[in-house]
Amino acid sequence: MKYFTLILLTISLLASFAIAGNISKEAYTTISWEKAIEMSKDKKAKAIFVDVRTPKEVAQGTVTGSLNIPLQQIQNRYAELPKDKNLLVFCRSGKRSRAASEFLAQQGYTKVYNVDGGFLAAPPASSFK
Repeated sequence: MKYFTLILLTISLLASFAIAGNISKEAYTTISWEKAIEMSKDKKAKAIFVDVRTPKEVAQGTVTGSLNIPLQQIQNRYAELPKDKNLLVFCRSGKRSRAASEFLAQQGYTKVYNVDGGFLAAPPASSFK
């Protein structure tokens, strides 16, 4: 009986650790394009768009005034980003911007916002004015 109880206790603890390990507390926030645009227009929010796509992708269109730091270069160039501003990070579809947002959070950036859906989900350029 003691052996059975010990096994159940061990399984319970392992399951708890497994569940806890899968619950990741994101150090950044995912927001919609509408919220990102709202933040970029609000002078008090001090927000800037960060485009982590390649220069070739950016040449096809981007958010006016955004800073382009491709994901492949973020480890070497992240210091170019101000820590006192809200960083609105986007890519083409959202995958690279999530990776960049996670990396920036790991570097101590606390105002990181991943823009959901990437540039494919962006509204027309007139929405940014």
